[in-house]
Parts: sequence; C-alpha cells; structure tokens
Amino acid sequence: MSTQEASIKEKLIETADGLFMRLGLKSVSMDDIARHMGVSKKTIYQIVDNKRDLIELVLVNDACKDLEVIQENLRESKDAIDEFLRNSRYFIRQMRAISPTTIHDLQKYYPGLWREQMQAHQQDFLKSVEANMNRGMEEGLYRNDLQPDIIAKLYVAMMMIIIDKSIFPAHERPITDVIREHASYHLNGLVNQFGRERLETYLKKEALD
Repeated sequence: MSTQEASIKEKLIETADGLFMRLGLKSVSMDDIARHMGVSKKTIYQIVDNKRDLIELVLVNDACKDLEVIQENLRESKDAIDEFLRNSRYFIRQMRAISPTTIHDLQKYYPGLWREQMQAHQQDFLKSVEANMNRGMEEGLYRNDLQPDIIAKLYVAMMMIIIDKSIFPAHERPITDVIREHASYHLNGLVNQFGRERLETYLKKEALD
C-alpha cells in the first residue's frame, strides 16, 4: 500500500468511526462517508470492498486503541486499584460516546462480525482483568483467597450481559451507569481492608466517571 493509500485508509477509518458511533451503522451510507471525506465512492472502494469490510476495519482499529490504552494504564498506574479505575473510566467514557443504535445495528445486521469481534476482544480483556487481580494480590491490596481465572471470566461474562439490550434496555438506564455499578461491585469484592482505604482515597480524588 502506497503512502497516499495509507493516508486515505486512515482518514476513511477515522471518518467512518465517527459517523458509525454517533449515528449507527444502518443509517450511514458509503455516500455519506465519501461526502464527509470529500472524496468519491470509487476512492473508498479502492480501500474496502463493501460496507461490511469497512465496519470490520473500524472495529479492529477501535480494539487496537483499547489495547493500547490498557497497556498505557498498566504502565502509568501506581497500583492494581489505580489501573482498574483508569481502565473503567476509559470504557465508561468510550461507551458514553457510542450511540445505543450502533450496538443494536451491529448485533442485528452484522451478527457474525459482532461475534467475531466480541470473542477476540473478550480474550484480551480477560487476560487484562486476570493479570490485574494477580497484581493486586501481590501488592497486598486484594484479598489473598481470590481465584483470578474464575473471577475474570465472571467479570467479562457480566460485561456481555450489560450490553444485552433485552436485559438493560437503553431507554431505561444509560449503559454507562450499569458499567459504573459493575466496576464498583467488582472492585469492592476484590479489595482487602488496606485496599479499601486506598480505593476510597483514589475515589475522593477522582470519581469513577
């Protein structure tokens, strides 16, 4: 791929991502994306074969960004609690920027792509959650009787329930509220007394929001 093609691809992903996440998938056409980019549809079709391919590019790109942030939070955090809070705040803010229509459209019109991306993302997220628990136990902040492999799977499974609209309809409660409660419930179940004091100190400085 030439430098020019790479530049167009980057702009295409950025433009499509913004439109998809704000307006949903079904209501955004390739014409809309081309118009926002200021290019022809022919130019777009030199990068992707169809809309499904473009949606996959966007999802993969977003997943890579998520992993980069998780790794950055791991490096910059003071301890396991700080790391978990940073990751939780990031995902709350990400979900706040995504229209409920986007998730609905992905599940309804691109179920195979939804499953593929969720399965891939789940594995990386699972490793991160389990590693965080091991870190917290080593730092003396989490209970020493935890079984990280089991709890990590429960945590990730709960995340899948959270984005299930039949269980948490978007019109009843913002998904960010549910994610916040889930994160708080999880973390409070992990910490020992020393960790609870540390957690309270962090939350006084910056809420889980």
